[in-house]
Amino acid sequence: MIRPILNNNGSSAFDLIDARRNAMDLIDEVIDALKQVTPNGRDYIGDTERLTADRNLHFDRLSTLHTLREELLDEALHIQQQERAAA
Repeated sequence: MIRPILNNNGSSAFDLIDARRNAMDLIDEVIDALKQVTPNGRDYIGDTERLTADRNLHFDRLSTLHTLREELLDEALHIQQQERAAA
């Protein structure tokens, strides 16, 4: 996890959190777009093995994006906690 330390000479908590929030929103858009390309059996007639492999790869990609989104959320929450502790 990336954990910047809030200080008077650094970026504001708002800027650090907002950038992560924007990234999370974009990841949500990518996840939604990828859901539209989920491999479907009708496109793999007679090749169940390839369908299974492609579906596994597809869901691995989605899982990676979900993990990245959760990491960004954890970072934003950590920054927010620092801000509250400093107040």
